[in-house]
Order: sequence, then C-alpha cells, then structure tokens
Amino acid sequence: MRPVSKDSSLVDFIERDPGADVLVVTNMWPDEERPVYGIFVKRQVESMRARGVRCDVVYIRGHLSSRAYPVAAARFLLGSVAWRGRYRLVHAHAGETALAARFLLGPPLLVSYCGDDVLGDPADDGSITRGSGLRAAVIRRHAALCAATITKSREMHDRLPSRVRRSNTVLPNGVDGSLFVAHDRDEARRRLGWDADERIVLFAATKPDIPRKRRWLAEAACAEASKQVGALRLHVSGLTPPDEMPLLMSAADCLLHTASLEGSPNTVKEALMCNLPVVATPSGDIPDLLSGVSPSYLCEHDAMELAAALVSVLAEPSRSNGRACIESELSASAVASRLLDIYSQHMGAGGHATLAAVGG
Repeated sequence: MRPVSKDSSLVDFIERDPGADVLVVTNMWPDEERPVYGIFVKRQVESMRARGVRCDVVYIRGHLSSRAYPVAAARFLLGSVAWRGRYRLVHAHAGETALAARFLLGPPLLVSYCGDDVLGDPADDGSITRGSGLRAAVIRRHAALCAATITKSREMHDRLPSRVRRSNTVLPNGVDGSLFVAHDRDEARRRLGWDADERIVLFAATKPDIPRKRRWLAEAACAEASKQVGALRLHVSGLTPPDEMPLLMSAADCLLHTASLEGSPNTVKEALMCNLPVVATPSGDIPDLLSGVSPSYLCEHDAMELAAALVSVLAEPSRSNGRACIESELSASAVASRLLDIYSQHMGAGGHATLAAVGG
C-alpha cells in the first residue's frame, strides 16, 4: 500500500493499494489542520486492514465546496469503465457521499450513515432546519438504491424506508481499546498542566459550536452546578489531537454531552472506555450506552437537571465502570468482526469464502 500525497483537488485517492478489492469513499478524513475530522472513518479502515481487508480510500472534500459531490459523481461514472472488475464492494461513509458513489456502476454499494444525514440537522430551538430536512429525505430515499446500509443507532434505522430497513444493520463505530484507556488522574493533570484540585468538566466535539451540540446548555448547567460545589471549569475540546484524548479524559472529572441529535457519539464511547463518568442528554444510542454505567447520568434537556447530575458526580469524584459495560460489543475489534461479516455478504461470488478466511 502506498500513500498518495495530499493536494488541493476536491476528489482524491488518499491511499491506494494495488491489491485492493474494496473501495472506501468518505467525505471525512483527518489531516494536519483538522486532526479529528473523520478520525473514526480512518480508524475503521485501519481496523479492517488489520483483518486483512485490502482497500483504496477516496476522499470527497465536501467541506471545501459542494461542487465536490458532482465532481466525484462524474469521476465515478468514468471509473465504471476504467476500474471495471477491480472493486468487489464500495463502502461509502455519509449520505452525501453515497449519492456520488452510486455513480460507480458494477460493484455493490454499502453505506454507513452518520446521524444528521438521515435525521436532519437541528437549529438552535431544536427543530430540524428545512434545508437539512430536505437533504435527509433525499438521502433516505436514495438508500433504496444501495445493496445494504449501516446506521449508528436504532433511531436512525427506524427513519429509513421499510424496504431499506430489511437490509440495514445497526452498528455503531468501535473504539480502540488499546488507545482509550484510563491513565492515573494526577499524572494526567500534571502532564496537561492542570491543577490537581480543580473541578473540570469536559465538553468534547469535533465542532463544539454548531447548534445541535448546544454548548450554551453545557455552560448553563456548569454555571448552576458551581453555585453548589464551588468553582469548576468547562474545558471545551474541539481540535485536540486524537491520540491526546485519552489523557484529557483521564484528567477530567466527567464528560458533559448536551447534543440534541446524534447517531452514536464517539466521544461518549471513548469516555466510557476511559472510565470517565458521563452526564448526558438522551440522543442517538446514548441511553443504551449509559445503561448499567455508574456513576453516569442521563438527563432531560434542562440546565437544572444537568447541574444536579454534575453536583452528584463532582461531590465525590470517582471513575466509572464504563469500560466493563461496553468493551465486549463496542471495541474496534468487535465492530470489525461484525463489519467483516457484512462485507462478506455483499462482495459477490467468492466474497464470503475469501473474507471468512481473512477473518479466521
């Protein structure tokens, strides 16, 4: 496998493998400027490669221009001839990506939806914006043209058309359990330069200021909690390098997650793998993730209720049992095994036997 140098084009092969028979297409991929953007896609690709799956990766840079998607569609249509017989499966990440990837004729298309692509994107008041609602409706209808789909939560599954649900799998992203481990709290704080006695609440998101993350609600909850427990700090993490997140989660006293809409938030799963207590509002699969986890709290979308949960966590800081609750099903290895099964079902003649041998 050889890396392909990054350039300014809208659609690029990021990585190529002469022996690839799976084409991964994504509109999210980390780089030096955006180290956490699409890190979960990259980690999933790495986990599949660790199982012996050989794949190429195409990056559609939709964040630079919406023109990236019609450009990609044209490239894929031409690729239907140029790449004929090369790929036995195309795996697209995100609904907009799938719209373009469907123009690659021949191999079956598997799509992993992320959350707002199927559910829509909420405004400040929680209502789904008209534009994102229309986009989500188009993407849900387009799902019928795919060989199979993956959603991160049951809520997303239920929004798909009935005929699509029959070939849909609910499969959240996995977490690298070798990276996301709990470190000694005092040592983690020393390395970060944090005071050992400071109360610190972590608010982590790739885009912490977009409306659906509701940073304002987190700030309001912390302000109320400070009236009872004294000074506390809301540490907002947006561009923390991915490899430093376990240190951040080991140093913090809890994770506060206030999003109004999610698929299966990676931040929550990563916090649980680090045994960091979580205070969250219900969205996506968070209620399932927090089931049996202690101390952790699932709260209504209310600053006072969130503040009360923060007070309970901060009054006697301790670690949670989060890792024990999710590791068996949501480790990167466990999810890779399930994804390998999905690949084997849709790679055409010989696909099942080949991948069964790889996975064995």
